Amino acid sequence: MEGEGDRELSIEGLALDRGTRSTARFRAAELADGSWVEIAAMVVRGTSPGPVFYLGAAFHGDEIAGTQIVGRVASGIDPAELRGTLIAVPVQNPLAFQVQHRFFVGHMLKSPMDQNPADPWAAFPGDADGNTASIVAHTIFENLMRHADYMIDVHTPTTGGRYAPFAFLPPTRCGAAVNGAEALARAFGADYILANDKGMYVGDRNPHTVMGERGVPAFGIEIGEGGRIEGEEVATGVRGIANVLRKVGMLEGKVEQSGRNLVIRTMDVIRARRAGVLTLHVGLNDEVSPGRHVATITDPFDRPIEEIVSPRGGPVVRIATHPTVSTGERVVQLGVPR
Repeated sequence: MEGEGDRELSIEGLALDRGTRSTARFRAAELADGSWVEIAAMVVRGTSPGPVFYLGAAFHGDEIAGTQIVGRVASGIDPAELRGTLIAVPVQNPLAFQVQHRFFVGHMLKSPMDQNPADPWAAFPGDADGNTASIVAHTIFENLMRHADYMIDVHTPTTGGRYAPFAFLPPTRCGAAVNGAEALARAFGADYILANDKGMYVGDRNPHTVMGERGVPAFGIEIGEGGRIEGEEVATGVRGIANVLRKVGMLEGKVEQSGRNLVIRTMDVIRARRAGVLTLHVGLNDEVSPGRHVATITDPFDRPIEEIVSPRGGPVVRIATHPTVSTGERVVQLGVPR
């Protein structure tokens, strides 16, 4: 498979010779002390022409596992075995990554109204004259992402929660790009593929939506747990991305079939109504029936104060991992099949 973008690709600051691996940093925003927020990218240019593939992680600063997945893929690929070009950005939000928080909290605390949105992930394609998040998004999009024929955006859930690997697609209005994204998600081997037109995963300014509207098969993946690096999850992510690169013809070999690949239209949340110490009675991918006892909450004297049962059936997609909960916190999320 050959991509026009690969033959004509030009990125300022990078030589892009065939069969090479190179790195560059792109200045985004200046800080008060005169230092710069820079977006670090690695570009692996195959010896043969082919598609341009954008691979990014850590739009949210506690998504540490994603940086390991993206970095390991980019550093591990032999340019001699690659068709086309891989653009890898393991840390897409350096200010948040620096403090291992979802957002760059210093800017939010200083000027919360002006720094809304405070999430570059919700600010695409960005604005060179906008706030900090919009400038970061603009730097990534204009310099790197817009060149892509395909895109994967790697996430982990918020610290204190764990998902079974699931992919999220652009909204259906993106047409054929959605079908292409679903095919790539299946090649990745996600347990669940979220396909819907409502909710946080199909925002108008999310990068996979913006790319999908341009006809690019693009999706996000949630894997592992925020604030943690776990070898098994990193290996799953690396293997999944290698499968996608095989799917689009950038690497030789057959796609290894894995994951449940169950398409869901939403995820129902089961929340705590009391507060205390949480004990779960279900795990990821368990099939829950209506009325199933999924968790117990005890008070500090180890007395049960709430027995949580599921109001409906479905597979367990997300579980809480913090040992304590307050009223209203998520305990379990169930997938609702399409």
